[in-house]
Amino acid sequence: MKLGDTIAAISTALGPAGIGVIRISGNKAIEITEALFHSTRPGLQLKQAPSHHFFHGWVYDGKQPIDEVMIALMKAPHSYTTEDIVEIQCHGSILVLQNILELVLNLGVRLADPGEFTQRAFLHGRMDLTQVEAVSDLINARSKMGIQAAVDQLKGKLFKAIDAVREKVFYVAALIEASIDFSDEDEEFTHREDCILRLRNACDDLENLLASAEHGKMMRSGLGVALIGLPNVGKSSLLNAMLKENRAIVTDIPGTTRDIIEESIQIKGLAVRLIDTAGIRKTEDLIENEGMQRSRDAFETADLILLILDSSCPLNEESIGLLQETDPENTVVILNKKDLLSGQQPSWIGKLEAFTTVAVSAKYEEGLEELKEVLFQKGTEGIMMADEQVLITNVRQQQAAKNAFSALQIAIEGLENELGEEFLAVDLADCLRALGEIVGETTAEDLLNRIFSEFCIGK
Repeated sequence: MKLGDTIAAISTALGPAGIGVIRISGNKAIEITEALFHSTRPGLQLKQAPSHHFFHGWVYDGKQPIDEVMIALMKAPHSYTTEDIVEIQCHGSILVLQNILELVLNLGVRLADPGEFTQRAFLHGRMDLTQVEAVSDLINARSKMGIQAAVDQLKGKLFKAIDAVREKVFYVAALIEASIDFSDEDEEFTHREDCILRLRNACDDLENLLASAEHGKMMRSGLGVALIGLPNVGKSSLLNAMLKENRAIVTDIPGTTRDIIEESIQIKGLAVRLIDTAGIRKTEDLIENEGMQRSRDAFETADLILLILDSSCPLNEESIGLLQETDPENTVVILNKKDLLSGQQPSWIGKLEAFTTVAVSAKYEEGLEELKEVLFQKGTEGIMMADEQVLITNVRQQQAAKNAFSALQIAIEGLENELGEEFLAVDLADCLRALGEIVGETTAEDLLNRIFSEFCIGK
């Protein structure tokens, strides 16, 4: 990537739409646009025009008009990339968008790499790496909660929290470095207790952030819920009832579902990923066995298990085996086919005392609202629905925070044991380096490239 290049890309989805946008960023963005744009305002020159205004006109290919457009002008440094940006807003025809983009590229502009507009904003200091990741999260958000978590991060909440921790560590690191610089004066390091207190406070802050990591990933990616059970207990019927559509094939033939089916719903703003799995039973069918292995994999990786039992049948050994395999903490037992019980409970209900249970009829869509409420409560348990909450939202941030926390603990132990200041300086430097990774100040170039490569070209 060359920062001196002027770049361009289509920034809207490629599909018929009312409006499409071509974005141009760089030193030549205004000059190149003027070569194509004929304003309906006589004498208008974009170079002299005020920033953050719209201008109406036409894009021409030589003497041939291509489309009626609006030009959005954003001059440096007050733009997304901090460079001059022009957005050509045309009609959302794929052919029109590609035609205008080709005209722009023919004038010496380079096609933007994936995420390059945002990468320029990062490299120019307009946003830190947590905000960059928030942009991606916002684009790919699956739920209202995911949107809110991304917006909070885009506003800089996580950066401010990390910066507050860094200030505490910087203060101690400065005292340690000063002690090293003046070590030849035989002065005893007198700030030990104060440094321990400050670093413990920083540890507490990091510990609170790390405790938010699972909640942040939940809000970002949604609650993964695996529907597990024996064949013909109603897993696929329940999936269809929850989705209100016939997504999975339902028959009376055991082994109909042989592969994983995943669909998403929203419950009060929480994304819930429902994963229908093959019925678990003993069989010699190789394909069905592969399906059951995938069921086991979903069993292991899901955030929550819905163990579905046929409440109209006796509790057999296979069902008891599944109950014994599951953890009551992350399992909800679904008593399906309650319509066959005439308002009674199954005789074996006492064996489920350790579990949260919900009685439903997938066939008649009864009990689904209660089930949704349970899913919401399980998915949001421990999440603060408050403006002041700061969340770590991905594994990269979580691992860097763990590294910083570990280095802080070692530094505190060193202070308590009166180790030499040189050792403490190394531990504090490790902590600051890890904190810098979170916000992108000390992040390896290959990791940055991987992060930006996941963006669409126009962003």
